[in-house]
Amino acid sequence: MTCRHHVTRSAPESAQPRVGDALQYGSLGFRLRYIESPRQKGARTMKDLTAGQKLRTYLQLSLKRQREGHRSVIEQLAQMAIVSARAGHGPGFYHLAGFWRRSITLRDMLGHLDARGYQKRVQELNSEDYRKLSQNKLAEKGILTLLGFPVTRFVGHFHPLHGRSHDGGPLKCAADLTRLLEHEGLGRICFKPLEGWAGRGFEAVDVVSDESGMRFRRLGGDQELMTIDDFLNGWSEGSEAVIEEYLDQHPALSEMNPTSVNTYRLWVLQGQNGMSRTLFGYLRVGRDGAIVDNQSSGGIVAPIDLETGIAGCAIDGLPTRETYPVHPDHGATIEGRCLPCWPEAKSLAEDCIAAFPELRFAGLDIAVGVHGPVVIEMNVFPDREGAAFVDMPTATILAG
Repeated sequence: MTCRHHVTRSAPESAQPRVGDALQYGSLGFRLRYIESPRQKGARTMKDLTAGQKLRTYLQLSLKRQREGHRSVIEQLAQMAIVSARAGHGPGFYHLAGFWRRSITLRDMLGHLDARGYQKRVQELNSEDYRKLSQNKLAEKGILTLLGFPVTRFVGHFHPLHGRSHDGGPLKCAADLTRLLEHEGLGRICFKPLEGWAGRGFEAVDVVSDESGMRFRRLGGDQELMTIDDFLNGWSEGSEAVIEEYLDQHPALSEMNPTSVNTYRLWVLQGQNGMSRTLFGYLRVGRDGAIVDNQSSGGIVAPIDLETGIAGCAIDGLPTRETYPVHPDHGATIEGRCLPCWPEAKSLAEDCIAAFPELRFAGLDIAVGVHGPVVIEMNVFPDREGAAFVDMPTATILAG
């Protein structure tokens, strides 16, 4: 079949919530901000609500689904009681997973492991002694690089006492970093904490050189130039960072949201026979102006057909489970889009898991650059909600 990578259509203005927009749940008397950028301060999330407010929110969501033609409120409440008693899922997970849809059977609902059951299964698949090989970004990149896997270009490990660049030079202060960037001629780089998740602590900057010297301009920020010293002193993740060249992503993925590198999240399981397979995948797309695509940082997710690489309708990944056939901020097509390098991305993810001893399961983040797919990182404990985004019961798919 022919895949079109550059088809867009505009969503109606009323259907385009922006970062910081809010939902009004009937007469609840409060507004829940359900889209939150990593930099936004003061936005209310479900965690900020009292138990009474949460219950009223879930009831309003059930009423909304009933009005849309899904299961009745009575049916939903009965199912919530059953899945809570038998599988340990609360009403938030019920709504996040879309269990109110008539196509989802009770058997499907009970097939999703609760937090404790999921943790136990992951611990069985991934030896605790070896998890740090992936959780530490230096160790992970070192293994992948030594074995020839395509990864984002490593610039160096910044640390005031032990920092080293990729070529073995010192990388302990702003002067060291300035010299390295001048030598490498890099125009855009990113900083990551040595260990982290959900895009927390990620920073990207443009490197600007003029008569005043070398300075940084933060992506997604106020566009003001700052000295390298000021940036490093303000680095939110302590005194050290992994520095990489910023990836120039494939135009088809950039079109969906140009401010973030939009990635594939692939759940991969290695069987007892040593063969790896992709369980499922979904596309992660950032919101307008965001520099990360993580759902937990405000991004949206769309299931990907394993065989064709075609994206389905995106959702917000929250109990609201809002759907987006096009990007909610600027109308770029998501549903029905044939994604670039999909077979290569699957093969890369399956090969990666085999490179790490005693680790049989991971969620891999694969980006597609202009020259093909690259590994962004592995997650040896991916959020269990990822399976609910794509209607994959974890007890079933992790049984191998």
